[in-house]
Amino acid sequence: MTTLTVEQFGEDLVIRLTAEARTSLCLRAGDEVMLVRTVHGEVSLAAADMDHQIRLERSRAFLRHLRNPN
Repeated sequence: MTTLTVEQFGEDLVIRLTAEARTSLCLRAGDEVMLVRTVHGEVSLAAADMDHQIRLERSRAFLRHLRNPN
């Protein structure tokens, strides 16, 4: 897990990604991402062009984990 800091940039808030985070997420400048907040307050970040089926499978796996964390 990587801890990131929210910073003020003009009127916007930004989260600056460390080199480690960029590498693990395979992100480059200009890439689009989707940010999703769950009902439990957790945040998920995914590439915006990720195939819908992959997102669906990951969401289902996440829900299974919530039901049975072990």
